[in-house]
Amino acid sequence: MNWCLYLYPIRKQKPLLTLVDGKSHLAGEYCFYSNTITIYSDNNVLHRELINTVIHEYFHYYLITSESKSKLYHDQLEQFSLAHHPQEILCNTMGETLTKLYLKNK
Repeated sequence: MNWCLYLYPIRKQKPLLTLVDGKSHLAGEYCFYSNTITIYSDNNVLHRELINTVIHEYFHYYLITSESKSKLYHDQLEQFSLAHHPQEILCNTMGETLTKLYLKNK
């Protein structure tokens, strides 16, 4: 996550990153209200998956900077579904692209 913060700084208070064991239908999630990125280890077995998920969730943190933007995300989730959500498309693309860059430069 420090790599993301270096490339894309946005706020002084970085999100708390939490790794959680156990079942979830999600690979990770960002909560604006607690400023927390939660990563579900059972769904991020491979190193590449973990990096992609952290970057993906970092971009939710990067984009959701207010309560109104958090509400917009959830409203659009009902409107578009997860697969067609505009922010999910962006976060998926950033995750995939930057994971390749991160692994190439590591």
